[in-house]
Amino acid sequence: MVYGLIICAGKQSRFKSQTPKALVTVKGKTLLQRNIEAMSKECDKIYVVCSNQNQHYFDYKNKIFFESGKGSGDAVWQALERLNIKKGDFCYVLWGDALTTPEIYTQIKNAYKKDGVIPCVYESNPYVQIIPKENGGVSAKFSKFNEKTTAGYHDLSLFYFDADVLLKKLRDFRNKITDKNGNYCHKHGNEMELLDVFNETNIKPDILEIKHYKDFSFNTVEQLKDLLEKQDVIEK
Repeated sequence: MVYGLIICAGKQSRFKSQTPKALVTVKGKTLLQRNIEAMSKECDKIYVVCSNQNQHYFDYKNKIFFESGKGSGDAVWQALERLNIKKGDFCYVLWGDALTTPEIYTQIKNAYKKDGVIPCVYESNPYVQIIPKENGGVSAKFSKFNEKTTAGYHDLSLFYFDADVLLKKLRDFRNKITDKNGNYCHKHGNEMELLDVFNETNIKPDILEIKHYKDFSFNTVEQLKDLLEKQDVIEK
């Protein structure tokens, strides 16, 4: 099985809107509609991963929802645990506030070699920097946690993994940072960030550099307005 997980469980406090960012309409279709269409040729099943608080917004048959607020890695872990993942399964993980196109999924599948693939662009000042390790795999630095980033790779909010491997590494990561009271204890906001699975385990994805890619992701209403003013951000 190949699963597609569209993660829409965030609090979106910076966006300042009750409506989830995944349901913003762009040229007649929501981001969610566009992403489901782009994923559909590569996935056997696509799930919207949301929270107890916002799941009523999503009129989609395949939903996984739970009490959120524990980090993106926690959301992915909970989703994979519910899917009864088996050896040989794969999964795409996409943040709900990013737009993808069908072409990128073909590039990802062709690049798969080890545990997973992280499509990236090269930027002078990445918000999150994905750094290749000498022994294989990657690490991640976060500017939002005051970690110094340099010119380098930035992920495109989309990931492709051997689902069984990812689930096992997320379990390892979760066990590593869970205290005796069942709370997460980690330097990055005491949450379980998905990108920290690269820092805290020996999972080994490859970086796939995507050139001339039109990034469409946003955190604030102002950023969304700026993107929508760019008429060529999507073709139709």
